[in-house]
Amino acid sequence: MLAATGVAAVLLYTEGQWESRSGGRMLVADLLNQPELLLGSALAALIAAAWLGDRRTAVRQATRAVTVTAGVVFLLGVLTAHKVSAAETRSREDAPAVPARTLVVVHREFPAGPGGGERWQVLLEAGEGWSARRWSLAEIGGGPDGSRLVTASWTDRDQITVVTDSYRRVFNLDQDSGEPIEAR
Repeated sequence: MLAATGVAAVLLYTEGQWESRSGGRMLVADLLNQPELLLGSALAALIAAAWLGDRRTAVRQATRAVTVTAGVVFLLGVLTAHKVSAAETRSREDAPAVPARTLVVVHREFPAGPGGGERWQVLLEAGEGWSARRWSLAEIGGGPDGSRLVTASWTDRDQITVVTDSYRRVFNLDQDSGEPIEAR
């Protein structure tokens, strides 16, 4: 029973990861893409199953060693991820005259040092409820070129323009689905 619970938690997390892709269902991604919660509970269930399971001494000792090592590695990974987390701000701008379409700019500022600095993510959220989708329009900063976001805004009711200090991209939105298609 405990092992099945652990496997179910891993499967739920996998679905959350899949829906986190560009164009995925945002409500499912927000609910299930929780590695600390789901993978941590899966690991706890598997450790409990290993400790309470097989009564043969050699198999039990080997299983315990593997599960405890995995638990320690997972805990260290969670602590490291929280230590290097960035300060994050979000701005939201609803589409002009079109309900349920929102341009979202996520600004993250990481501590100075290797891999630090500012990063921006430009997203489009379209739809409502379980059918709502989230598309990634641009990821800016963090690379060797050191690009910075200048502006991301609605330039028409079905058009978004993203301008950085090194490029300009225009996205036209599909009338029905709201999916962004980059203009050429």
